[in-house]
Amino acid sequence: MDAQSRKRQDGDVPGPDDRQDQHPSKRFQVPRACQRCKSLRRGCDEHRPCQRCLRAGLGDECVGGSAWPAVAPVSAPGHDAANAWTRVVAEAQGPVVEECARLFFDLCHPTIPILTPDYVARLRDAAVNQQTGIEACTLLVAMCAHVLLHVEAPSSRIPGSAIPEDYVAYGQTLLDTASTTYQTIHWPPAPTLDSCLLAFFLYAGQNRLARHSKAFLCLRQATTLWVLVKDHKPPSPTAEALLNRLFWVLLISERSHAIRYGRSITLHVTPDVPDIDVGDTSFHGFRSLAALFRPIDSAFMAIKNGELMLLAVPPEALDRAERAINSAIPASAILQDTQKANLRITKLWLRIIIWQLRLRLGLLTETSHHRNLTYRYPVDIAKELTLSTRDLPIHTIHVHGIGLTEKLFDVASAVVDVMAQIPHTSASARGMSVEGPPEEDLAYLRGLILQLPGGVTVYNDLLEKHIQQALPAMASPGSHTSPGTVSLISQQSPT
Repeated sequence: MDAQSRKRQDGDVPGPDDRQDQHPSKRFQVPRACQRCKSLRRGCDEHRPCQRCLRAGLGDECVGGSAWPAVAPVSAPGHDAANAWTRVVAEAQGPVVEECARLFFDLCHPTIPILTPDYVARLRDAAVNQQTGIEACTLLVAMCAHVLLHVEAPSSRIPGSAIPEDYVAYGQTLLDTASTTYQTIHWPPAPTLDSCLLAFFLYAGQNRLARHSKAFLCLRQATTLWVLVKDHKPPSPTAEALLNRLFWVLLISERSHAIRYGRSITLHVTPDVPDIDVGDTSFHGFRSLAALFRPIDSAFMAIKNGELMLLAVPPEALDRAERAINSAIPASAILQDTQKANLRITKLWLRIIIWQLRLRLGLLTETSHHRNLTYRYPVDIAKELTLSTRDLPIHTIHVHGIGLTEKLFDVASAVVDVMAQIPHTSASARGMSVEGPPEEDLAYLRGLILQLPGGVTVYNDLLEKHIQQALPAMASPGSHTSPGTVSLISQQSPT
């Protein structure tokens, strides 16, 4: 069998009969040449800047004709790219952006301070420019998608609001539209802050929808773009400050993602990393969150991922990381409720991660003066988590998306594992000499998970299956939380 026959058999090369059914491919028609190629009466391509202008060193002067946008979109498989471009432009220049920007600064900015009102205003001005419009429009729509996917929709529709009632469905539509446009944009050779921000917002949206592969791809794009952008001087002090904050947002996101999904990390804390605004008290929570993830370095991830190392893992490595995590949040820090929710849950989750590593490495004991070195430590974590989140409104936890849901699930799963091994010990032996039994804390955590993104659709069922296997006596009938448990939880959960 010759090469052509093998390819034909595999479907790579059409046979003679196949060719009769195929229509000749049409040449891609560029709607309008750039001004320079038009004046030279030379051929042009669909990109801006075009290859002819780039070869001449005149990429900055390469502009399209009067039609906007100047670049014709290349259709992505399964998507109507042209319709996506049209919708992106319409949404970015519509009233939704103003509403979503307000929600962003009210609820999202304390955790991800990577935009300012002036910067959003600049993007809105750029959105009507035929040369810079499509990039600015796509970023604005991605920002709106992020907000709508993370902010809890109000119980009643706000009068005069341009946002549909179903925030998640509308946010998913905007995310998919922005993603399609992002794939068709021919970005300039030198990445910009806007391209970094866009990749991050796409990551956050894909992560909220549990599209893990797409989320990881966007996260890697965002971190890579940041490394490239930092080598160029930002165009303004505001852009420089946002780029510096974006580093820490990406570092936090990458390390949290790496822990959950066994990934490696690419951003590292070196002597020349940017500082977070020290004098601004509004960044106390952001600095504390960055401090929580500082010790999650490459050495820590090597232990977490079970990499083959020449030397045995010293217990001191985990001790140092835990001390840094415990001291990351100063008692004097001025925090908003959204920051308190993220910091308290994340801190306790990181303690659980370290406990799991000690368990795997054989560093735990039945009894110890240090509770964090015992098998029962997750029970203490669950109690502390219950006490530290009762006073927080549910929307302050909900706004952080599926990430906090996953962390609560990890804590609850560890509690189930411990309870399966100590089912008949007394309350004092479990470390609960004053407070209630761990069953109450587990019920509270489960009720909290049910109220958060992904809780009903994913994590409650996973937790129920884990309980059925480890604690069959506590399993709910029909593989769901029993009505009585939900009623109890509703009274205990943050309101």
